[in-house]
Amino acid sequence: MNHSLQSISAMTKNDILDLLVNDEVTNAIKALRAALPDDNTILNLAGQWNRLQKEKTNGVITSEYATMTGNIIRNSLIELTKRLPDELTVDVVLDSPTPNPVNNPAPKKNGPVVFLSYNHEDLEQAHKVKDFLNARGVQVTIDSEAMQPGEDIAAFINKCIREADVTLSLVSSKSLLSAWVGMESANTMVGEKIADKRFIAVVIDGSFFKLSFVRESTAVIDQRLKELDEEIAFRMQERIGIEDLQGDLSRNRELRQNLPKIVANLKNRLNIDITGDKFQPGMEKVAQSITTSK
Repeated sequence: MNHSLQSISAMTKNDILDLLVNDEVTNAIKALRAALPDDNTILNLAGQWNRLQKEKTNGVITSEYATMTGNIIRNSLIELTKRLPDELTVDVVLDSPTPNPVNNPAPKKNGPVVFLSYNHEDLEQAHKVKDFLNARGVQVTIDSEAMQPGEDIAAFINKCIREADVTLSLVSSKSLLSAWVGMESANTMVGEKIADKRFIAVVIDGSFFKLSFVRESTAVIDQRLKELDEEIAFRMQERIGIEDLQGDLSRNRELRQNLPKIVANLKNRLNIDITGDKFQPGMEKVAQSITTSK
């Protein structure tokens, strides 16, 4: 698919999905509106996307909130596109060029690339997993080594998920209560749907299997939100800025909303247990799954 600036292109269902994979959401929305001119769902999603872009431009939302909200909208657009007939073709005037994959090939990788998602309190276990996979020829991206000083955290997470073949999540009670890890999990769920990304859960603490886990964890998140709300109220009264609190507030709100979905996603897939003496056999299964599927 090769588009030039302001050219009319005949778009198929797969072309629209390609636009979403390549972050050309505005063009995908134009194509969907052409395909579904009277559909209220696409009109609503288009309005949400336009508002999000204005809020980003005006600097009234944090970058991590913009990333997560954008992924939620894109996920809905993907589901809408998948319901289109396979034989669909619509003419669309595109707003921006799409690189020609022949002229702009993706960088070649020597082997599978894994993005390791973990809570920093589990750093020792994360490095143990990374060393095991490195020894088997798997390239692992871990924030403690790959992230540059001053780099935007949300942008780094989104970039890593997109560039990796697999997101490997170290699941523990600490990680599931981490707003950053929750963001990574939510973004990977979107990635699985738009670009054949894979998500592998490696269990280092199986507390999330408890029936009461979501309820108890939500109470912890609610306490965080209460403390943030109280601090924000105090600062507003004293006319003190709250810029340093907005990111924490949005991440914890998103975590509260997404936690049941994240836990359901984990329960509905095969989780590899690497606790105690299960580490070696469990990681052998993980390595084999990553290297044979590439």
